[in-house]
Amino acid sequence: MRILVVGVNNFGQMHLSAIKNMDISIVERKPEVIEKSREKFKISSVYSSYDEALNDRFDIVDLIVPHYLHREMAMKAMEMGSNVLLEKPIATSIKDAEDLITASRKFNVKFMVADQYYFDPSVREAVKIIKRGDIGNPVSIVVRDQRYYTHRGWRTKSGDMGGGSLIDGGIHFIDTLLNFGGDYDSVDGISRHGGSSLQGEDTTTAIFKFKNGSTGMFFYTWAYRDPPVVPAFEVIGDNGSLYEDPASRTDWGIDTPVRTVYGDLILNGKKRNIKKYDVYEKEIGEFARSVQHDTPVPFPPETALRDLKAVLKIYGMS
Repeated sequence: MRILVVGVNNFGQMHLSAIKNMDISIVERKPEVIEKSREKFKISSVYSSYDEALNDRFDIVDLIVPHYLHREMAMKAMEMGSNVLLEKPIATSIKDAEDLITASRKFNVKFMVADQYYFDPSVREAVKIIKRGDIGNPVSIVVRDQRYYTHRGWRTKSGDMGGGSLIDGGIHFIDTLLNFGGDYDSVDGISRHGGSSLQGEDTTTAIFKFKNGSTGMFFYTWAYRDPPVVPAFEVIGDNGSLYEDPASRTDWGIDTPVRTVYGDLILNGKKRNIKKYDVYEKEIGEFARSVQHDTPVPFPPETALRDLKAVLKIYGMS
């Protein structure tokens, strides 16, 4: 199976490290990035032009590009008959997202958004625990992440991002919250700019009222200097509690053999060790198998659209 990886600088290296048993080509112009990629990974071909690369036809096109390019570049690949793996978010607007979903059906290609948080083993186990009623009926769900962002580049530009930190890293945590809480009746939130290097918002607080009667509390910031380490999620039920153990999180290095997002679970005060696997290999490998065997993609694009809609509701754009 042939895969074209577009955008191999920075986070693109994570994708390259997770691709197994495929013939890899890349689109890249920077000589130092090309050299780094060739030294670390088995690269068959290097293209300086995306359009040139698409003419050679690939089974999978893996796009790790700025958000504002998602619709245009994914659409081009679909039109050429390639299956598309697209880094989150699915798009910067609901219309663009719906257009991509429609196009994937029109051109009969697989389409999936890459969201490693969705594939995390602790999230999957927590969903089972909640559905089984091990903590009773959920009352409150808390999901949060806090860090300090001072980098430069396209992520600092609100136009390229389609917003700020929420639509970028925050949408991962929105996905986790909605996987726990399910459908919601309402969401009220506010996004503001704090002390990060972003042009757009960097701090979001939101309250979700879920149809199951629980309340979701969401907090996400890139403006928190020297933040304390706290659980990324907590679920309080009327007959127990569940939370993430941050002390058991794994490293995210390129050479780390098993990379997860969240740590193990603490269920009713007792630690539950989770069988770990590499979430990056999981998402890319499962997508590749769906292409190979013509089965549904493991993370439906409609779910990625659900996450985007929640983000835009908080932004006040839908």
